Amino acid sequence: MMYDYMMVSLVDYPGKVASTVFTSGCNFTCPYCHNSQLIDLQKSIKSEEEFIDYLKKRKNLIDGVCITGGEPTLWKDLKNFIKTIKDLGFSVKLDTNGSRPNVIEDLLNDNLLDYIAMDVKAPKNKYGLFVKNNEDIERIVKSINLIKNSGIDYEFRTTVNKKLLSTDDFLSIANMISVCKRYVLQRYKYSEGVLNKDLCGKEQCDIEYLLMIKEMINDKIEEILIR
Repeated sequence: MMYDYMMVSLVDYPGKVASTVFTSGCNFTCPYCHNSQLIDLQKSIKSEEEFIDYLKKRKNLIDGVCITGGEPTLWKDLKNFIKTIKDLGFSVKLDTNGSRPNVIEDLLNDNLLDYIAMDVKAPKNKYGLFVKNNEDIERIVKSINLIKNSGIDYEFRTTVNKKLLSTDDFLSIANMISVCKRYVLQRYKYSEGVLNKDLCGKEQCDIEYLLMIKEMINDKIEEILIR
């Protein structure tokens, strides 16, 4: 379900002034999750109707909507919600963990998405750190291929924490998503909302580590960004 939304974001949707919608409920338990309050279903703070009214009043100020979570593809009303947003003339970006390729494929077939950002958490052999159900791991590769061949703008991204992933792990990830358009290395930053503080630690990832990873995999990916 839709949980809440942020008024305006200049960073969540590349190249767009966007409003960001948060959905609650997630089938992953990522140790570094900073939205861990959204893993379990939460009662909505704002209604869908309130958000649509908000968009209608700001059609000249906002270009798009970023739908994030939680995991949005678990929400049964996601498609109708996106249709309503698209009918108002806004672009839509979907953030996803890639565990529901059937939902992604359905949205792509109906031309309802303009941008997809998929988190690639780890190489397949380490996904057990993140998933509740190991069956979701096999769905990840299908989503990667769907997105690469979608014809729309996209990025894959991984949160970099050297306590969780080694440089060899990033070589495996690069091989899994190669050759892709864009890959984002997200610098782990500690916050009080982190799900597993003991495992992740309180130190943010060294920029030198991210630069080393970027150099290692530079020939496998068209564009590599560090955030």
